[in-house]
Amino acid sequence: MIATRLGTVILLVTIATAQQTSAPKSAKSSIPEPRLPVIEYGACPGEVPHWKIEGSDRLYSSFRDKHTIIGTLKAGEEVTTLKGVNVIREPDRALIKPSGAESLAQVKGVSLKPGEVVLRYGLHPDGTYKLWAKGVWFAYDYEEIAEKGDICGFGNKNQCTIEIIKNGVSEWWVEVKTSNGRTGWVLAGKSTHGELWDNRNFAELCGD
Repeated sequence: MIATRLGTVILLVTIATAQQTSAPKSAKSSIPEPRLPVIEYGACPGEVPHWKIEGSDRLYSSFRDKHTIIGTLKAGEEVTTLKGVNVIREPDRALIKPSGAESLAQVKGVSLKPGEVVLRYGLHPDGTYKLWAKGVWFAYDYEEIAEKGDICGFGNKNQCTIEIIKNGVSEWWVEVKTSNGRTGWVLAGKSTHGELWDNRNFAELCGD
């Protein structure tokens, strides 16, 4: 009886080991991902004079973590926007679709296979996102990217070349100058795992 039970245990262990050995392993790049947070200075907007503030807002000393409140913007006040910055605390993760691998190789010079993962960072004024894969940075049109659970700019998800599978965490900051010459930073937008927050004072600033 003991010999029979022992033989059964050995057989089960052998089967389990064989299954683990034959199971496919996901391919991982040996190149480390960019260190976080990633700061992108090319975000929207550029200099825009006479931008009207709709509601009161906090003015900060910096977009970086160690910032302090240096003032308040009042409803009806006009400011000049100077520049925007994207702060990526966790990039979005996306998959290359079958239709995307060939076009990326031809246009961007990035060798990727369908199903491989790329990282998406901030949106820029020209309508492109900054992407990273296998140590290579490249820009990609937002219309080619299907958002998680949504379609891309073509209206047909099957025509998209990249599909977001996990949303990250990012912030959009805008530097402004007040009428009395004071400069500071305002948190203009934030995305946290797909939950979007837009500051109504700057929501329409980069709509085009």
